[in-house]
Amino acid sequence: MNLIDYSIFYKRKYLTPDELPKDSYDVFISAFNDSERVKSVFEKVQASSKHWLILPEYQYTPAEYPVTGIIYISPINKTEDEAIFSFIDSLGIDFTKSKICIDITGFVRPHLVYLVRYFIDLPIDKVDFIYTDPVTYVKKENTPFSDEYVEVRQIAGCQGLHNPETSNDFLIIGSGYDNRRISDIAKHKDKTIKVQVFGFPSLQPDMYQENILKAYLAEEASADGRQSLIDPDYTIFAPANDPFITANLLQSFISKENIKQQITNLYLSPMATKAQTLGFALFYVTECLEYPVSMIFPFCNHYSRETTKGISKIWKYTLEFNELRKAQFKKNSCFVI
Repeated sequence: MNLIDYSIFYKRKYLTPDELPKDSYDVFISAFNDSERVKSVFEKVQASSKHWLILPEYQYTPAEYPVTGIIYISPINKTEDEAIFSFIDSLGIDFTKSKICIDITGFVRPHLVYLVRYFIDLPIDKVDFIYTDPVTYVKKENTPFSDEYVEVRQIAGCQGLHNPETSNDFLIIGSGYDNRRISDIAKHKDKTIKVQVFGFPSLQPDMYQENILKAYLAEEASADGRQSLIDPDYTIFAPANDPFITANLLQSFISKENIKQQITNLYLSPMATKAQTLGFALFYVTECLEYPVSMIFPFCNHYSRETTKGISKIWKYTLEFNELRKAQFKKNSCFVI
């Protein structure tokens, strides 16, 4: 197999928003929430036009909207594909001829995944994505992230061709702090072999321990006697702030499993950092579109507006979509044995 190496893609670290590059983008996009790390980056990035996406899952009122930037208010009861498509359509911008930067820090995960899925089908060259590490979570491992749980379903545009043979189905969970949602996913796919991706190295030294504590709570709620949710043989450790290494490690794990026994159906559920979510999406659109692989998520009506304190580091990741399409064309997929 001649598989793509995602680590070839460019990433750069900045220590403060003031260090962000001064060269101007044509378009800068960010999803609004109360986080200092979202607002500070929006203020400092240089762009001809800067746009806020207001997502209904944060439940803002008009009086709480930002006073700078161009605002788009996503209607309620829209699926992630409808929300992203209508937002991009409202911009009236030719993305194929624009220098684009997107801050993913405030995005709801299914919307971020669909955004990458949308871009892979455009004749677009590259996009810069920004993610900002926090100093800490507001209530450590007890930080609330989501509420008003609705259902587990496939993320729009990420529905694989289902294989009726299910004897070797896998579920790979990017496990964050939201143990209730991890339990929801595990119960929904209770007959799968479950794999957890933990952020290690974590964003901060204490966050790995906090992450594991929440994973054990999810295991207690999801135990079915068939497989431990935390299984050393089915655990992947990927840097919490590196989408490219995350994609490489997903590729490596799945390649090894396919060699041992072909995976019948694969389900991917990114619930950790937005950087790891970007890695899941990157891997999916490059290697999984023609195979029995789906991305699923435990959808909720409400997400916390602010879960973190401070700014630790800022990362810029450049996704070169032309290179990803070349890998698709050559069928450089870990599902090709």
